[in-house]
Amino acid sequence: MLLLVALSIVFSPFVVITETPENPHHKPPTPTLNYSTISLSPEHVPYFLNNNKRVAKRCRLDPLCPFKDALQDLSFCWGYEKNCDPEKRFSYPMCTKADSGWARSLDAAQELFWKQADFGYVKERLSELKTLCKATRPGDSSLKCCSHIRFCKATNLYLDLRKPRRSHERYKEDFIQAGEIGGHCKLNKEALVGEGDHKSPLQSW
Repeated sequence: MLLLVALSIVFSPFVVITETPENPHHKPPTPTLNYSTISLSPEHVPYFLNNNKRVAKRCRLDPLCPFKDALQDLSFCWGYEKNCDPEKRFSYPMCTKADSGWARSLDAAQELFWKQADFGYVKERLSELKTLCKATRPGDSSLKCCSHIRFCKATNLYLDLRKPRRSHERYKEDFIQAGEIGGHCKLNKEALVGEGDHKSPLQSW
């Protein structure tokens, strides 16, 4: 009997717990992105991620991403996106009365306000964008503007401001001379001049 007890003790399974000494050179995991640069209100984060698919993808794969909750539904949109569902857009004006002088109904008044003072205005301007200076290779300059050059988006253009021209003239339009602005792209000069019909001196209101 004692032999059986001894054998059972010798051959019984057991677990050895060992502690791995801490590696002084081991670095704790770090986020793949600097999420502190996304300084947004929490309710705005889903809209941001919907418009920045690359950031959303990296956040989804990063266990340290603080915006996991915002990834649950990326159908929210501001309203200017091409595929934005009207029911998912950020906001829509609510009118209680329509002035017959500029809108025939409440629906028309709300739509007009949205297009003139909300993200609908942004949507229309983006739809007007046309390339005025086309890049021919990666890293080149580019210039895109909407109608009447009310809004432009440029990359890698330069302004030479080393010799500013100062005068007492209030509304000066020739502050920048030929050769003081440029880049490396194919300029459609006729289109650029044709869109300048709403040009006026820079003014301070």
